[in-house]
Amino acid sequence: MTANDKMGLGAFGETRKNKTTRPQKIEPQKFEEQHRSMPNDQVLIKPKRRLAAKDTPKSVQAQLDTHMAIKQIATIENKRNYEVLNEIVESYVQNMPNQSKKLVIDSVRAVQQNMHDF
Repeated sequence: MTANDKMGLGAFGETRKNKTTRPQKIEPQKFEEQHRSMPNDQVLIKPKRRLAAKDTPKSVQAQLDTHMAIKQIATIENKRNYEVLNEIVESYVQNMPNQSKKLVIDSVRAVQQNMHDF
């Protein structure tokens, strides 16, 4: 083969003298994990004792079928209605977006600071 038959850099008959070297591999710096201000997972405080009817407010209104479902769940699981409602609220808040969850948790924490029975 002649120089005219070859194509590319090999057509000149010799290889390059100054080949580009591979750059140094730079490892990214590892920083400490940022501590977010998101509170712990538990939203509601569990009471130390079972609450009596006089200890709970009566301001929750629900449709009759919803009330019956809560009542049946409480009966099956041997719990009180407020305990079932607490579990429902906990799971609902855990599935909320972080911004909404933080608003709910902050308002609950403000009420919990005024509670003395727990």
